[in-house]
Amino acid sequence: MVWAFVGVTAVSGSPQLRTADIQKILLDSSLWGRDFPAALAVLRAFAAAGETTLYIFADRAAGATPFRTALAAQSQLAKAREAIAKPPDLQPPFAAMQKQAAQPAGGPLRIEAAKIIDGDGYHLVAARTGQLELLPPGLTIATVRSRLGPPEQVIKRTIHAEGESKPVVLTLHVYAGGAIAFAESNMAEPGVVERVVLNVTAVSPAVVR
Repeated sequence: MVWAFVGVTAVSGSPQLRTADIQKILLDSSLWGRDFPAALAVLRAFAAAGETTLYIFADRAAGATPFRTALAAQSQLAKAREAIAKPPDLQPPFAAMQKQAAQPAGGPLRIEAAKIIDGDGYHLVAARTGQLELLPPGLTIATVRSRLGPPEQVIKRTIHAEGESKPVVLTLHVYAGGAIAFAESNMAEPGVVERVVLNVTAVSPAVVR
């Protein structure tokens, strides 16, 4: 049986306050890598493919929905690729950030069906040829807390891999009413952010018009 974590938690708080909190976190350059604007630009593509949760790893972004085979992901992949071909209309602070960001040396991100560390099947993955830095090297939960204060919740979630592989256990440090969570993993060094989990439904309208 394959079970995948497909949400952070119920998103709470008024839309106005939630949007302000989301934007504040996403605009804090100390929490994100130099290529992070490229990941924000493909948010709409993941939303178009029906993804409700997006993982931001150090070197790629991936939808949380697992597909048993690459072929099974093709319909959603086509929707994502169609959406990524259209330039996103970003909210003003992110449009400005996009203009200031250097174009990644390997070109724009491409979306493929690929496996990720969770081992639970194929996912829609946005990456590019060559090094991509979506999270700053060695980002720690301590740094997150120093920038954002204590999390609103700390939640554990388990992702069961296919076969006999060890499950991935995430410890989620939740912010912005459940829209963003910085995650430790039993597959990584304790205290280090292994991925950031975005609630696409809440984050997308805060970033994209």
